[in-house]
Amino acid sequence: MDLAYFIKGIIIGIVITAPIGPVGALVVQRTINRGRGAGILSGLGASAGDAIYGIIVAFSLTFVSEFLMSHEVWVRIIGGVILLVFGIRVYFSRPRPLEPGKPGRSHFGNFGSALLLALSNPMVILSILALFAILGITEPADYYRTATMLVMGIFAGCFILWTALCYFIANLRGRLSERRLVLINKITGILILVCGAYAFLSLIKLPAA
Repeated sequence: MDLAYFIKGIIIGIVITAPIGPVGALVVQRTINRGRGAGILSGLGASAGDAIYGIIVAFSLTFVSEFLMSHEVWVRIIGGVILLVFGIRVYFSRPRPLEPGKPGRSHFGNFGSALLLALSNPMVILSILALFAILGITEPADYYRTATMLVMGIFAGCFILWTALCYFIANLRGRLSERRLVLINKITGILILVCGAYAFLSLIKLPAA
C-alpha cells in the first residue's frame, strides 16, 4: 500500500514538472551556461518547492492553502515580480566557459533561487489536488505514513525528471556556439518575463475583493 502511494507521488511529480514553464527554462539555461551540476542543484531546489506544496495538500494544511487562496491577488503580484526580476537577469546574462576549478554561483544560490521561483506559483496546489482526484487519492492525511510516502514520491518524481533533463541538455552544450548560448539566454529570459506579465494580466480576471 505504501509503495503504491509512493509510485502515485512519482507520477504526480513528473506530471507537474513536465510542462516547460519559467522554472524549467531556468534549469535548462543554467545547465547550458554553468554546467550539469548547477542545473541539477536548480532542479533540486525546484523539486523541494513542489514537495512543499505537496506537503500542504497531502497533510491537508487547510490554514496555509486557504491563506494562499484568499490572498491570491497579492500572491500573484509577488510571484509576478519575482518572475520579472528573474527574467531580466537571465535575459542580460552572459554564458560562461565551463573551466574546471573556476568558481561559479554558490550551490546555495542555485538551489535557493530555483526554490524561490518554484514557490512563486502556489497555484500548483490546484494541479496537485486535481491529480490526487484523478489517481483516486482521498484524505491521505488520515494516515501520516501514506501522506509522507506521497510527498516523498512527488519530490522523487520531480527530481528524476529534472536530473534526466540536465543530463540530456549538458550533452548538447558542446555543440552550441557562444552566439547560440546568448540567444538561449535571451529566449529563456523572454519566456520568464512573459510568465511574469501573465501573472499580472491574470489579475484582471479575478473578482474584486
